[in-house]
Amino acid sequence: MSASIVCGVDGSADAQAALQVASDLAERLELRLVVAHVAEPAYIPYAAAAPFGRMSGHYAVVEEMESQEEHAERLLEEVVADSGLVGAERRAGVGVPAERLADLADEEDAELLVVGSRGRGAFRAAFLGSVSNALVGVARCPVLIVPPGATESP
Repeated sequence: MSASIVCGVDGSADAQAALQVASDLAERLELRLVVAHVAEPAYIPYAAAAPFGRMSGHYAVVEEMESQEEHAERLLEEVVADSGLVGAERRAGVGVPAERLADLADEEDAELLVVGSRGRGAFRAAFLGSVSNALVGVARCPVLIVPPGATESP
């Protein structure tokens, strides 16, 4: 498998900017571009109690995860089509976004992991969490966080 650049997207304008930067870098460095979206697992009340009762709770969790993965795949199709990236590979998944993106970067032999930044500021990010901040701590390759407005010409 050849080296790649993995770009995490979520359909936001910030992710589009990150995808543009990742695409430009992949082209310049002659690396594969892998566009990824990781959907967070849905919270299903009482799903953990399924082993103690009927298995219907288990099936609800499996069905919800399959639905989320299908949604992630559709989002990737739209993002890649809107960006006009013909040769980009797509990877969709369900899990904790930062952890799953870091694992995906390992699987894809990534030289770089690129994500957008929502620009919430330190105060809001501390309460709401941030995939980009979490990635810096868990990724085993360099992480490029593209700030808002980075692709706009001055």
